[in-house]
Amino acid sequence: MQTNQRQVLPSAEKHSYSSTPARQIAAITLKTLQQNPTKAIAFIMLYDFVPCRSHTFSTGPFINDSGDWYLPDSTPGFLIERPANIAESHRAPMRHDPLLTGNSTALSLYPALGPFANASGFVINGHVNMVDTVQSNQPGKMFFVGLSFNLTGLAVLQRLIEKGNPRAIHDSDYREYPPRCSENTRASLRNEVLQWRGNPSREQRLLWYMGPAGIGKSAIAQSIAEELEETGHLGGTFFFSRPGQINDPATVIPTLAYQLAMRNDTYKQIVSQRLADDLLILNKNRSTQFKKLIIEPFQLIATTSNASLQDPLLIILDGLDECKGTEEQCELVQLLLDHAGRIKQFPLLWLIYSRPEWHFKTIVSDVDFPGACDQKEISVNDAEAQADARRVLEGELAKIRKQFAGFLPADWPPRQDVDRLCKAASGHLGYVSFMARFIGDKEVGDPEKQLRICTRVASGLGVDGGVQVNPLEALDRLYGRVLSDVPATVLPITMQILGASLNRWESNFVQHVQDQANYLLLTQASYYGALKSLHSVLNVPPPSEASSKALQFYHASFTDFLRDPARSGKFHIGGATGNLDCVVRCIRWMGKHNNTSPNVNANVLDSVRIYPWFIARRLTNEHLTTFMDEMESFDFEKLRDPDPEYFAEFIRWLITKTPPNKLLVRLADKPSEGTFRTLSVEYQLETKYFKYWVSDFFPDDKSKQLPLSLHFLIGVYTQLHVHLTVHEEAPS
Repeated sequence: MQTNQRQVLPSAEKHSYSSTPARQIAAITLKTLQQNPTKAIAFIMLYDFVPCRSHTFSTGPFINDSGDWYLPDSTPGFLIERPANIAESHRAPMRHDPLLTGNSTALSLYPALGPFANASGFVINGHVNMVDTVQSNQPGKMFFVGLSFNLTGLAVLQRLIEKGNPRAIHDSDYREYPPRCSENTRASLRNEVLQWRGNPSREQRLLWYMGPAGIGKSAIAQSIAEELEETGHLGGTFFFSRPGQINDPATVIPTLAYQLAMRNDTYKQIVSQRLADDLLILNKNRSTQFKKLIIEPFQLIATTSNASLQDPLLIILDGLDECKGTEEQCELVQLLLDHAGRIKQFPLLWLIYSRPEWHFKTIVSDVDFPGACDQKEISVNDAEAQADARRVLEGELAKIRKQFAGFLPADWPPRQDVDRLCKAASGHLGYVSFMARFIGDKEVGDPEKQLRICTRVASGLGVDGGVQVNPLEALDRLYGRVLSDVPATVLPITMQILGASLNRWESNFVQHVQDQANYLLLTQASYYGALKSLHSVLNVPPPSEASSKALQFYHASFTDFLRDPARSGKFHIGGATGNLDCVVRCIRWMGKHNNTSPNVNANVLDSVRIYPWFIARRLTNEHLTTFMDEMESFDFEKLRDPDPEYFAEFIRWLITKTPPNKLLVRLADKPSEGTFRTLSVEYQLETKYFKYWVSDFFPDDKSKQLPLSLHFLIGVYTQLHVHLTVHEEAPS
């Protein structure tokens, strides 16, 4: 704390207390400081006192003529005498109360008590989460301690949280029930990683495991992360998830940097200073962020601590193939490869788990693939995997037998059925996990029936003569069987829900279960009924959480199955029909809802104002007929407030689309007052595009100028007069 100048704080919101515990006031003071993360003065009252007079407190007990609270030069810890307004003879009256009079020169100061006695000129960095209670033997006095807080580090680390994705961390609340290995499964793979990390003579600093979808890579990564967390050797984790939309590559480095800062104080100081010095670091490209926030800080640490090189931290990236964008995936890999190839000794090691995607195979098969990376394959059907799969399946079936005790035969499950399932799984841990979840589905409540379905699916998957089979084939068969169990009368609704969940447009604007049901025009009972048979592959939030949680796919392999027509056949979702399905669903929702109703779902309304007009223009010719049929039956009387830009471009698209769509929309003169309901649309258009509008609507008249006033009649079932005014967009 500076002793040669007065510390002044901006006037803060004052709080009046008559019977508030001292610690609570201190907490409020700290909250005020966190909202103003600059260097500030905090006065923490540590002595609980009997309330006597209503006092006004702020972030300091002194106030000047400008209304700013301040701390006088070189102030130690101190006691302030309180007034007594209750009839207690042992309480002495306070001679001067600056909190009430504003006179800061008449305070009576007494020797301070406790650990801060006579302390001054000290700084506490970061967040204070514990205070010491000081007992006073002087009745009627309150104990204050003057502290200087430097919250800059806290503020800049907050920026890492905002730019990152905390849900990707292995122990986040999003991963409350993550997959993990049981004690004896994948033991050799886990031990291999732990031994590699602890070996100071290792030749590679990057270890990359590849394996097929659903075989338990994330469970291995989770278990290793938890083990290293216990020993203090974990640097950070990032678990990608396409179904959970944890796949933005821009969030990876900030998320890792935050975790490293929480585990290494020296790194925290370095990176906090860098973030404070350059406010744009987190807006720079990933290569620069990687260099400035990861590599260079740890290079500084390595120069001052040889122990950091001998006992490095491990960073884990799981599910890299689920990162958004093939190029972005390769970029992250290349950053690690370039770094690991250039620097042999470093305080960080890297561990990657991914599927063997073609672009990853291309990288590792290159003759110039760096020797600093040790790339390994996770086998599906080796002896350990086979034993692990059986152990997992038998353990889960034993739990199911216990849960349904009294409803199952004593010898359930039959040994031959377990053998058949294990043979079909061929060491695929994901396969047996999905089967076990399917068999024990409490919504169905019939393990015997579910087991019979699984054995029927597995009966054609035997491996003869060592012939290699696609490990996802078993999952495909199971997924098809699960969907086949949905009643034929319910299946169209089920596929609508799945389609909306997979559509790139709809999954963005309709996320929570309640909104999705509303958007699809389904009652809660219909929505949940359509998903009843899918709980083994979907995480369906209960109705009590429908307004705050979304439908989740347990594993990306199910979404891959649905999107690939060669794998899913009649259950295929997406492709060329995805845009058409989205537009039709939006149009039908608008046709059923009065947009002016106070009960309309605002989340859905905000989206359907934009998406149908935007997506319709991207439909293929083969889907235009279906779209036009839907539009001709639409009641345009219910169209109230479409997005001006997208709706105006939609009108233009309809007019100019070949074949002509004059039946649906046509340019017209202004109709007589009261003939049709009028929808007025104001559209701001860049001047350079105006000539195209004139050419489309007035090919024989090039003299038109902005603003352009156009009148249209749109609709067949009911007609709407659209008055479209095109203005010149104001320069930015």
